[in-house]
Amino acid sequence: MKTLKTILQSLTVCCWVVCPSIGFAQNSSPQDLADGAALALVQSGKPVATIVIPDDAPKWTAEPAGWLQAYVEKSSGAKLPIVTESESPTGTRISVGHTRLAEKAGIDLSGLRWDGCKLVARDGVLYLVGLDKAGVVTHDYVGARGSCRAVIKFLEDYCGIRWFLPTPAGELVPERKDISVPVDLDVSFQPALAYCNGRSVYDENILENPGKTIGAQANNYRLGVRVQSGGHTYYAAVPVGQHIDEHPEYFALRDGIRGKSSWTPETYWRGHHLCSTNPEVKRMLADYVKSRFDAGVDWVSLGQEDGYLRCQCDKCEAMDNYRDMDDYSRWERFQNQKLRGKPPERLFHLHKAVIDEVATSHPDKMVMLMCYAPTAWPSKEIGYFGDNVIGELMNLNPEYIEAWQGKTNGLAGYTYWFNTQCPMGLNIHMTATEVADRIRYLYDHNFVAISIGPEATWGLEGPVFYMAGRLMGDPSLDDKAIVREYCDGVFGKASGPMQEFFAILEDRFAQVVPITEDDISAEARNTQKPGWLDTKSIYLAQYPPDVLKQLENLMQQAESAADTKRNRGWVRLSRDQFDFAKLLTEMLTAERAWEIKPTPENWQELKLTVNTFEDWREKIVNYPKEYTEVWWPGHATFCRWLVADLEDTSLAFYNDWEQRKREVLEKGLRGRAMGYGTSYYYSYIKEPLTLDFSQSP
Repeated sequence: MKTLKTILQSLTVCCWVVCPSIGFAQNSSPQDLADGAALALVQSGKPVATIVIPDDAPKWTAEPAGWLQAYVEKSSGAKLPIVTESESPTGTRISVGHTRLAEKAGIDLSGLRWDGCKLVARDGVLYLVGLDKAGVVTHDYVGARGSCRAVIKFLEDYCGIRWFLPTPAGELVPERKDISVPVDLDVSFQPALAYCNGRSVYDENILENPGKTIGAQANNYRLGVRVQSGGHTYYAAVPVGQHIDEHPEYFALRDGIRGKSSWTPETYWRGHHLCSTNPEVKRMLADYVKSRFDAGVDWVSLGQEDGYLRCQCDKCEAMDNYRDMDDYSRWERFQNQKLRGKPPERLFHLHKAVIDEVATSHPDKMVMLMCYAPTAWPSKEIGYFGDNVIGELMNLNPEYIEAWQGKTNGLAGYTYWFNTQCPMGLNIHMTATEVADRIRYLYDHNFVAISIGPEATWGLEGPVFYMAGRLMGDPSLDDKAIVREYCDGVFGKASGPMQEFFAILEDRFAQVVPITEDDISAEARNTQKPGWLDTKSIYLAQYPPDVLKQLENLMQQAESAADTKRNRGWVRLSRDQFDFAKLLTEMLTAERAWEIKPTPENWQELKLTVNTFEDWREKIVNYPKEYTEVWWPGHATFCRWLVADLEDTSLAFYNDWEQRKREVLEKGLRGRAMGYGTSYYYSYIKEPLTLDFSQSP
């Protein structure tokens, strides 16, 4: 049995070639090629090649051809004409996609997977082509768009273009009047991962599927396969409203009751617990997975509902020793200590039966087995789930990863590394070194996909977000060089102080909220940090006066060094987000001083720092959309946390920001708490923002 990882390791994964004109590392450049060794595409700012696409070219061939034309013109001033094959162009040509030219030339893609691609120069033609299999009912950009990938790779390697941040001002297009490739170019690129899902601000909506924009695909925040991930398929496969009255036997027996009477309206959504041994349940789950395959999805998730409660019927109970959380107050302890030895075999056997059935009916498709909560540890009775199975792990602790090795034909992982709902909030969440180590670890342990969405803190974590994307394409790249590349390309002459700023910021954070060497998952920052280490304590420890002074000095140096509108704009983003940390810490320090010594002077100082912070908060929330769409990616998500007022995420996070903003401003912004809740799972700040300063304490 060959795993997906084994197959990938047999492929040629080529490193990215980058542009020497902006100070990046270089492999080869057209300017360095001897006369006659280069296939010229643009000379002295004039086009000397024609872009060729198939007649009736599909969208994801025509669109990248348009990208190629537009970005070459931005870079060189030369507008390469685009023609169809039926126009019989001659001379130097750039064949995009699956043209007859490419077929006749024998461009072989058989060794590639997902959205892998090739760049081949042969007999005066440059072929940019990859595996193309995109489009589902709801999103035409979901799936393999290898020909898009080939065009992007050409633009990166031979024009030096980068998409650093997800706005027009975030891309870098160096000027070059000559563009060429080696006459014998023959490069394959196989992305290391099939997809990166999650809240990608490289796209228009962080809750949509990733990969719609050219920047998202360039940086590997995309779906390279047609996948329906995420688990919790019971809801759709066996709809409770449709079946509960006529077939209560489909649903879990709980305390002697099946049916609506066992659920209150408040918990109705959690009442979707099935009887694992009912044959009709198995049939409906299999039918659902098949229906998704038939609709064009290639990887479909299969998993139990959230908040799982087992069926207590005799037949289900006889299958395993899985029981409830008696004597355990937190799920993590129950899962880590008891569940490992007593997993719910009823679920595993049910899911294995579905997997085996769809393997027969759809042998070319993959089931994503949700390994989450009760199914976080593998079965003790099923050694291998099948060649058609990807294990979808929601816990990336090394113990879980090691336990699942060899159980499936590849793994996918769901992370909370950058989720602003979780304890780190609007702080930084991971250092560059931590992210690089973890991506490489996952890749080395047969992971073929990750959910790892960056969110709102581009001013503080931009280098990390960008670096993570590059490593998901090729984990062998130098992570430190990627960070330098980002700072050089984004901040220009301010790169030096900004690199030092990020280094100090990350080093201090790692000291205050460390991750142990044996916890490669980094989830400990969300679930296992000490109870006393709340949001206030983190900021007070992370930003003592000497650290704030260092960071402030570096920020001022960067502001002085930035000499273009673009560089100044990105320094300003980091300034605004650093000011959040600085002003918040000063406010919390004043609160601590007043708590220790509640004098009128300390009360007035606290009031002053709160007012200063509130002025900053009002400024950020009221930034016009015309500004934030250019200079603040993730602004809506950042502001949602700022004004959340401890409200449920269904109201404070998942609703449209413009509507939420109007409601907040109508009620009044000052005096609102920040963050979504007060449990260990969230970060939040309540007092001193909510104190009444209109009266004496």
